[in-house]
Amino acid sequence: MASAAHSHSGTPHSTIGPRLYGSLVALLALAGLAGWFVVYPLDRWLAAALLATYVALVVFRPASCLLMLPILWPVVDLAPWSGHIYLNESDALVLATLLALGLRESVAPPPVTLTGRAPVRLNLGAVSVFGLLAVSVAVSGARGLSPLPVLDAAALVGYGSTLNALRVGKGFVLAFALIPFIHLAIRRDGEIALGRLVAGFTFGFATCAVAALWERLSFPGFTNFATDYRSTALFWEMHVGGAALDAWLCLSFPFSLLYLRMARSPLARVTGLVVIAIGSYALFTTFSRIVYAAVLASGALIGLVAMLQPAGPAAQARERSGGVALLAGGALAGCLLSFQAGGYRGMAAYAGLVMLAYLGGASLHGGRGAQLLIGGVAGMALAGLGLLVALWLPKGPYLAYAVSAGLTGLMLINGLRRQAPPAPALVAALLVWTAASAVLVSVHWGEGKHVPEALLAVGLVVAVMLTQSVSPRPLWVPRLHRLHLVGGVLALGGMAIATLGSDYMGSRLATTGDDLHSRTAHFTQSAGMVQGPGAVLFGLGLGRYPDSYFWKLPDPGVPGFLALQGGVGERSMRIGGERHTLGYGEVLRLTQRIPTDAMAPFHFRLRARSDVDMTLHLALCRKHLLYPEDCLGSAANLKGGGAWQDIELKAQGSAEGFSRPGWPRRPASLALYVDGHGQVDVDDVQAFDGQLRPLLRNGDFERGVDFWFFSSDRDHLPWHAKNVFVHTYVEQGVSGLAALLLALLTAVVHLLRLPTRLHPLAPILLAALVGVATVGLVDSLLDMPRITLMIMLVLWLALSLRQPQR
Repeated sequence: MASAAHSHSGTPHSTIGPRLYGSLVALLALAGLAGWFVVYPLDRWLAAALLATYVALVVFRPASCLLMLPILWPVVDLAPWSGHIYLNESDALVLATLLALGLRESVAPPPVTLTGRAPVRLNLGAVSVFGLLAVSVAVSGARGLSPLPVLDAAALVGYGSTLNALRVGKGFVLAFALIPFIHLAIRRDGEIALGRLVAGFTFGFATCAVAALWERLSFPGFTNFATDYRSTALFWEMHVGGAALDAWLCLSFPFSLLYLRMARSPLARVTGLVVIAIGSYALFTTFSRIVYAAVLASGALIGLVAMLQPAGPAAQARERSGGVALLAGGALAGCLLSFQAGGYRGMAAYAGLVMLAYLGGASLHGGRGAQLLIGGVAGMALAGLGLLVALWLPKGPYLAYAVSAGLTGLMLINGLRRQAPPAPALVAALLVWTAASAVLVSVHWGEGKHVPEALLAVGLVVAVMLTQSVSPRPLWVPRLHRLHLVGGVLALGGMAIATLGSDYMGSRLATTGDDLHSRTAHFTQSAGMVQGPGAVLFGLGLGRYPDSYFWKLPDPGVPGFLALQGGVGERSMRIGGERHTLGYGEVLRLTQRIPTDAMAPFHFRLRARSDVDMTLHLALCRKHLLYPEDCLGSAANLKGGGAWQDIELKAQGSAEGFSRPGWPRRPASLALYVDGHGQVDVDDVQAFDGQLRPLLRNGDFERGVDFWFFSSDRDHLPWHAKNVFVHTYVEQGVSGLAALLLALLTAVVHLLRLPTRLHPLAPILLAALVGVATVGLVDSLLDMPRITLMIMLVLWLALSLRQPQR
């Protein structure tokens, strides 16, 4: 593998291994794709066309997978529509990637473009820790698969089957199969390949953020931070809880920072800034306390590694970091005050003032006291005119701010472009005028209730500007190409303030102590399920946590269960009630997506039976994954005795909310659930809208779980240990936990040591691993294959990275 980095043609000795591996992987991937197509319930022709296009792209441009795979990864799965939780579109995507890369490797390996030493190398530490991980996964996977169930549609319902070991294990297996190809690509193309991977994770961060933005626009609204609504984006794995969205955002966010830092063209800088802005919105609207902690930990590590770099040409720039930090600190404190005084508009006006103050730094530093004083007086006079405009016109404060900020920005930008900063007195006058206009915006929005806060916010910026003017050396030197960084800091700070200051987030922060106590009790309860020497050493088996929780705990409070009954031609779905009710929403819902344009009134028709008297609920709701809105439904009171009963119902409730127009159009779904401690069998489920259109597919369950999904909206503990290390111990034992900890610690030490930490990607990989491990303190993570695969990929890069020759 090493010799390939120095040879463009290669030799039989250097290529025989990759050729054989590529051939084997291509054959296995082709077989896997064929099996996936056999059971895929959605449009197979469309899926085939898309996958064929992707395979052709990767065959002819193998490096494109470094970009495309992370971009598509967070948005490709459609489990809520297909109903499949064991075989997903993401599996098909990675199998198609393996097929294309294997074909190319076996037939015509890509040429080597790298000259010199590659930035990654196969080292003993990486191979050893990944070998231990692989052994642990293999042993615990075999334990989890035993006894092997009957391979029919019933085994694919829920997470109670031993086949769940395959679902959990496929994340590791697919990662282990993909990593050799990624490693070869980086050794052939060097930093160019790493750049593609950075761009892939950056735009994967963006696609995920756009999905979260769509969800919030559809349901709570863009600026509604008071509603108890936490985004899930297109991570269906969160239908029974979990932190898939949190993990992906924290894993990919550091890459977007590196992308922005490496951007050379104005378009690339603007793109990076937009990605970070949208991604920051997604990060903060998770309303996850651990996500905020993970972002802080990632940022702190990036800063720590930067401080550890040896002195060089950039030393003078680093000396000015104190001034930039002073400006940033004042800016963020002022954002908080301006938000309290003037809401979003006041904070936006304040952010504009900060950016203008940054641009005017050069002129202010060169000014004399008399010049600045004259400018300040002139600025106050202009502010007086702005006050008159604000009093005369209904939207006068906004007009005054727009004029002052616009003129100031044009003057400062033009001066920096010509490298001839405006006169200090003129800059001081314009900045004071804009500062006063920003105060007017806050006072107008807040109806004069928080004038001291608005004045203090502006005073912080004025204080920093005065410090810049009297300092012997400039605290900062403005650069137009760095303006996007100032904007990024302000966007992050503003988003943090808006979300942390909401009533909902305030209530979550207030209950942190109670939540920590309950989580600790759950960790202890989960670890207590592991009993016996074999289980302690190798775990209960991959994927066995949900089933073990159901059977091993005396009173687990499971919200319910699903089980497919009968053979072909006689199938029905059994819906089990909760052990005991923990609160509103603590039931298991069998759901199916319906057309978004369905119109009331709605009618239901089905057959049902129960051994005891039970109540079966049917509800049509606007719902994405967890939180139902504007529901129309009805309930059927079933008589016990076990006989089938034919039921016809009309949905009750006001249709106004369900039919409320909006953009984007809100998804809708039908949910069935039972009220009580028994179980109900349902069959021939039908639903019709006001135009008598049938809304459901596979209502007789003859196609198994096709199109049927399920969710537990509130009660999530029965499916997760809620800690990646506790969960690993439960399913893989001490050996698996030791392998995971060893891999993470080895990667951290490797990235912090010289010369590896000199590589620009080293602090990013370190921040990504620390961020996702921080999220793992309160969630299991490795029981979600999509997250597992990307964690393993980043972990491998962290273990094999090295500083290339300059």
